[in-house]
Amino acid sequence: MNGKTLLVTGAAGSLGSALSLLSLGEGFNTIMLDSNKRGLEQFYDQACAAGLQEPVLHPLDLSTAGTEQFEELTDAIAEGFGGLDGLVHCAARCSGLAPLDHVSPPEWLLHMQVNVNSPWLLSVHCLPLLRNSAGGRLYFLLEDLAMVGGPLWGPYGVSKHALSAMVGQLAAECQASGIQVLGINPGPFRSPLRSQVYIAENPAALPAPAQAAERIMKLLTGKTQAPGVFLDLAELDSLDGK
Repeated sequence: MNGKTLLVTGAAGSLGSALSLLSLGEGFNTIMLDSNKRGLEQFYDQACAAGLQEPVLHPLDLSTAGTEQFEELTDAIAEGFGGLDGLVHCAARCSGLAPLDHVSPPEWLLHMQVNVNSPWLLSVHCLPLLRNSAGGRLYFLLEDLAMVGGPLWGPYGVSKHALSAMVGQLAAECQASGIQVLGINPGPFRSPLRSQVYIAENPAALPAPAQAAERIMKLLTGKTQAPGVFLDLAELDSLDGK
């Protein structure tokens, strides 16, 4: 183990699970947060079968989680690991494409809760722990904002633009503390979320989520340096000299 601790949300999803697997391989204490308890348990079995250290499973529904739940989580992290070195927000909600006037109010609010409110609230609860780290990392998964700002992207598109604004503010506010705040566009990869909006696309033609996870892990470990606060993962190939 490298002694560092990483918290991943949406950890039972395609990118979250791929990143968690790499995190365990790098020796991180890996805390996996997701509403899909069965998915977390299946990953746990997979990790143990591969001979990796045991991840810490934290089933939690971000659509209903609030201050009390996040305080309990950060208290447990501080007590169990002595701190937190990284938080990667992979969790997202997308119910598909639709005109804004076809979106129900409950669905709109759920998107904002999962995609904006919960990342903000969890992040601010984790900031004291990240400030105490030798190199705290706070990463948010964004999108091609020009694309999701177009018609039919509904609350998902709006929430990603709101999340981008929050990333910019946090990056400026955390600069003096040494926390690296990044807004990352992972680019296309195979995932259930993408299949919901690109229904005519052949998933087999897309890269596996492990490719994006590997690039994020290079940022987390400092093997690759981000050129700014916002980046497309495809840019990292040129930075690595590939």
